[in-house]
Amino acid sequence: MTRAIRRTLPALLCAGFVWAAPAAYALSSGEIIKQGIEALRDGKAKRALELFTQAQKLDPNGARPHYFIAAALERLGEPDSAKAEYTTAIRITPKYVEALTGLGNLLRKQGKPEEGTARLQEAVKYGPKDGPALYALGQAYLKDKKFDDALAMFRKGTLLKQGRALFLDGMALSLEGKGDLKQAEEIFIRARETDPNNLRVRLDLGGFYDRKRIPVLAAPEYGVATDIDPKNPEVHYLYGKALVGMNEFNQGLAALMRAISADSTYSPAYLEAGRLYYRASRWADAAEQFRVYTGFNPDTAVGFVELGRALAKIPLPESRQEAIVVLEKANDMGPGSCETVGALGKLYFEQRDNENALKYYDQYAECADTLLTAEENMRLGQLYVATQDSAKAVTRLTRAIQADSSFLKDANFQLGFLYFARRDYAAATPYFEAALKADSAFVPALLNLGLCKLQAKDPNGAIETLRRALDANPNETRARIWIAQTLTSLDSLPEAFETYQVAIAQDSTNADAHRGAGLVLLLQKNWAEAQTYLEHAVALQPDNLPGHIWLGQAYSNAGDVGQAKVEFNKALDLDPTNREASKGLELIRKYEAQREAKTGGAKP
Repeated sequence: MTRAIRRTLPALLCAGFVWAAPAAYALSSGEIIKQGIEALRDGKAKRALELFTQAQKLDPNGARPHYFIAAALERLGEPDSAKAEYTTAIRITPKYVEALTGLGNLLRKQGKPEEGTARLQEAVKYGPKDGPALYALGQAYLKDKKFDDALAMFRKGTLLKQGRALFLDGMALSLEGKGDLKQAEEIFIRARETDPNNLRVRLDLGGFYDRKRIPVLAAPEYGVATDIDPKNPEVHYLYGKALVGMNEFNQGLAALMRAISADSTYSPAYLEAGRLYYRASRWADAAEQFRVYTGFNPDTAVGFVELGRALAKIPLPESRQEAIVVLEKANDMGPGSCETVGALGKLYFEQRDNENALKYYDQYAECADTLLTAEENMRLGQLYVATQDSAKAVTRLTRAIQADSSFLKDANFQLGFLYFARRDYAAATPYFEAALKADSAFVPALLNLGLCKLQAKDPNGAIETLRRALDANPNETRARIWIAQTLTSLDSLPEAFETYQVAIAQDSTNADAHRGAGLVLLLQKNWAEAQTYLEHAVALQPDNLPGHIWLGQAYSNAGDVGQAKVEFNKALDLDPTNREASKGLELIRKYEAQREAKTGGAKP
């Protein structure tokens, strides 16, 4: 068989190659094969099989019809029958390169890599300049991680007149496998420049940048791929993931939606879209995407875990209940999953189902315990703190300290915070003090300890502790404001005002500082200057109720009744039952009534 005959349909073996193929058999058989090739290219594999079978009947001793029949059978998902036809073609013509290539690729797909590679090597032996054969063998070596052999094969292919971009692409993948990333990138770029519209090259270059975690370079490659093959859901999916890696969440979501539009059964896009919605706190939208994903993948636990987590975030009792059902199913599919049992424990705890909460939290601790490092014990202890489980929190946090003394500060702080959240300030105080023994300049512990002392009616001790926090971090505006508030409560108004002034100088956008300074001036009956600070505070934080009340009082005492009314009414808009605002308006009404009586009804 001539070389021209064997190159009739290499496109069936490897996308990107185009070869001339003059007919070599009797006209009727050749024309029928041509019709079959067109049908195969149009995706009509069944019609192509019928035509190739007809051609085989007209040419019973020819190898070509068997080869094309095999190609059609592969498309129809009948690999064993295809294998028989490839074998028949080779028996008729032992050096049939295309049939050897097709059989080699098929054997590798069937999990017979050695046998398949041997056939591909035969194909290259009989066709050392056959592009599809060289490319297929290079790909086989690449998948087997024989990077030197793959590189040699792809390099040979670059000497051919056609398919150079794909061979350069293969060389780049081989160099990447060898660890020569710089040269691999250079070769990838050469492949792209050789054929800018080659889909395989764009996808592989995008994948290269993905593996290097450079989504900003991967995204443009995938973007071009979507233009080359807009009906391919995978390219939209890859483009979307790269955009998400660039923090372009809206564009990434749009790309994932295009993947779904291109193929409504492409399940990975639903999973990633759901994760994006989850990240954006759009729990219902996330659940909808995960629900579709689980429909396509009913035997995969990850979809049910994601769906359960999303449902658990929806603030509706029925959603929380469904979350339990879904997560229970995920747990049955993959028992022992720490993420699943942890989520179930929390849900049951929220429902006050203590029996099931204990069951799953115990599993959570047990499954984590087998692998727990000191840091992981610390994290698990923090989870128990969040659920107010003091016994288990103490156990886990104590283990963290025992495993690594560097956690002494953080573990004690977490335990202090546990009791602080319960408003048990006396129980919290020793833990914050223990954290400070480990690190005397630990600002969070100093701040919380200062607040504990305030709650214990020890204002002087609170001020001393908060000043220590300022010494450790002079930019800690919160400590300065709390000191000023405490000084205000002690009637140390000049010192309080000075402290607020320093806080404002540190952070001119802090509404608490402006509001506090205004309150001090209000207490000092400095109405005009108080207005300035309180107006600024209201502008910075228009929804703060005391800010409007104090500003209304400043206006009222200064005689600006109209503005006072405005502020008291704004306060009532925020809290219609507020007594201070109502009292302010009542005093104004009395004042206006008295003034009207004195003037005989005449307006001033």
